Amino acid sequence: MLPRTLLALIFVALTALGCVPAVQLKSAQLKGPTTTGVRFDCLMAVENPNAFDVEVRAVRANVRIENVRGYVPVYAEPRTWVPAGRTVIIAVPVTIPYAMVPSILSATVRDPKVTYNVIGNADVTATRAFRIEQDMYQFDEEGTLPRSLFLNVGSGGIGIGTR
Repeated sequence: MLPRTLLALIFVALTALGCVPAVQLKSAQLKGPTTTGVRFDCLMAVENPNAFDVEVRAVRANVRIENVRGYVPVYAEPRTWVPAGRTVIIAVPVTIPYAMVPSILSATVRDPKVTYNVIGNADVTATRAFRIEQDMYQFDEEGTLPRSLFLNVGSGGIGIGTR
């Protein structure tokens, strides 16, 4: 009974003291067409402000882009540890359904910034020692991306964002 109580107390303490990791889109690279849509690899910088390591095991989300009908589904299992106080780059595959491509291109041409909303959940593990798992950690984030992010052309194909 004592180990269970101890783990529960540690979980409560980590939850109370823990900060939500910050996620920022650093860049994306066009990988090409698939049978369901156009595939990009998005490189996300995940910053862990906590005093303990956090593992991102799985992420399920839907990305809605302002003025675009539908959503872009995202599912990834990075299984990546983010050390305490550090930032790690995680590659997330994203496939934009063919039916959405014209609307997205139209939205990026009209506006200097593209507003998006990401709603989903993640499975995370806190601390390598105790391996405290939390499944279905919900998030709902909004942001904007500059139109130039979608329009940059670099060597070796179309590159999106900064490198």
